[in-house]
Amino acid sequence: MKPLKLILCSSIALSIALASTTLAPVSASANQIASQVVISPISSINLGGTVTISGTSTNSEVIVKVIRPTGSVLFFDIVKVTNGTFTDSFVLGSNESTGTYKVVVGQADTVDTKDLIVTAPIPPIVTPPVTPPPPAGGGGGGGPSNIVTPGNVEISPNAIISNKVTGPDGKVTTSVTIDNKLLGDAFNQLKEQGKTDGAPVIAIKISNLEADGKTKVSIPASILLEGMKSVSNVVIRIYSDKESYSLPLQVLDLETIAKSLGADSSGVILHINISSMGTDIEKQIQESAGKKGATSLGHSVDFGVTAEGNGKTVELNNFGTHYVDRVIVYSGSIDPQTSTGILYDPTSHDISFVPTVFEANSDGTTKANIKRNGNSIYSVVTSSKSFDDIKGHWAKSDIELLASKMVVSGTTDTIFAPDHNITRAEFAALLVRSLALTSNAEAASFNDVHATDWFAGSIGAAVKAKLISGYEDGSFKPNAPITREQMAVMVAKALSAAGKTIESQVELLNKFNDNFKISDWAISSVSQSVKAGIISGMTDTTFVPSANASRAQAVVMLKRLLQYTQFIN
Repeated sequence: MKPLKLILCSSIALSIALASTTLAPVSASANQIASQVVISPISSINLGGTVTISGTSTNSEVIVKVIRPTGSVLFFDIVKVTNGTFTDSFVLGSNESTGTYKVVVGQADTVDTKDLIVTAPIPPIVTPPVTPPPPAGGGGGGGPSNIVTPGNVEISPNAIISNKVTGPDGKVTTSVTIDNKLLGDAFNQLKEQGKTDGAPVIAIKISNLEADGKTKVSIPASILLEGMKSVSNVVIRIYSDKESYSLPLQVLDLETIAKSLGADSSGVILHINISSMGTDIEKQIQESAGKKGATSLGHSVDFGVTAEGNGKTVELNNFGTHYVDRVIVYSGSIDPQTSTGILYDPTSHDISFVPTVFEANSDGTTKANIKRNGNSIYSVVTSSKSFDDIKGHWAKSDIELLASKMVVSGTTDTIFAPDHNITRAEFAALLVRSLALTSNAEAASFNDVHATDWFAGSIGAAVKAKLISGYEDGSFKPNAPITREQMAVMVAKALSAAGKTIESQVELLNKFNDNFKISDWAISSVSQSVKAGIISGMTDTTFVPSANASRAQAVVMLKRLLQYTQFIN
């Protein structure tokens, strides 16, 4: 938040400087202004587009103000000057007036002004779905190749306004806005199409990211809120030939977000950001992968969502049980058995598993569909891992699969100990890793889990995601071996955390002669895990709920869980 004193003093000084209708400086000469604050030329813009204001200044920060043709203030901001340059942008509402606006930048009596010409856009159209004609003679055959799938509306390129700006660091930012009326029309079109099998999609195509470049798609929250009144489960999909991000609007509580910004929803802008990582980050990811015996495939992308209003910005990075899809396309084929999507943490410089499904494209490229309930930097690595003590073991292939994907690790680099018992803390940590949850040691409130314990962050994350619960005495017993029924309960809760709903079917347990030994608190969850095919009996007729689970059994259940949730191939 900007200091209140600075805003008040600076805005008063600027108001004095802007007292005349011509917005001329009060005491400084034209030469003095040009030597201290210079606004770069500003191109004319259509209503609904993004206004970008940049230039040079000898000050440490400048005040940016845009005045409507009527004399009222349209936009006000305080911008830092970095290496002598500044840049700022905002979305011009489609309900504003056309005409000549005044852009004023500076401080006190040191200001520069430029005209901003605002025009009405050429009326664009939303591409309507095309219904294929029936095949001739009633036989087989294809329709036209430009069919738009019902439930999917593609925004016409004419409705998309892009503006590229190169910053002082040489990085290119592409600001994208969509005509508000046409975006509203897309919601109406989805409503008219009626209910479809999947969630309805509004697709917005952008140009491919430039190396070390960023694309920011800005959409007024008011348009989304109005559209969701008729189509509540719509997905906004931003895509190019190499990347895509699909945001289900129902994961965002836009009204609450507006309140957190101290703004009305009509003044909030949602920004969907897709950034290609530069060579510095790519090098760090490659180094992190190398430490784990993996190789990065490059093309790392940062996906993010922010909301802006009332001069404030908030990052939206917690989608609960909704795992949002993002796609990165790689050249060549990728082996899903030895490859995985990863999340890169720029603070710890560490990489970790993230749910990813690979799909080969007809042009020889491979699509990595990365799923997570939050945003970060993502990439793909390849790895091939095995252990000396699993040769001939019944779980060998599953252990190698999840070890190569960095979900499980050995007790040493060469030993996995597949038949050793697994503890409650170890299995909770594996579930947290499988779901790509964020470590949260503060949420680990058990009396026998301490902040210095290696598993504290995982236990806290598991508590927050409602994967685990403790005993009546407030303990978790992290180092106790986990039983089969305890594991089944955690698995059922993990399915729920991944957004999967499975009805309890207790009668499925009747096939086990020892079903009466299953604890009352575990019966429902055990039946869910059995129904999903993630856990089975020790034999066809026995479940043995109190038996301690082995590391190999845990791996097999994790693999089944990841495949059931479609988190891996």
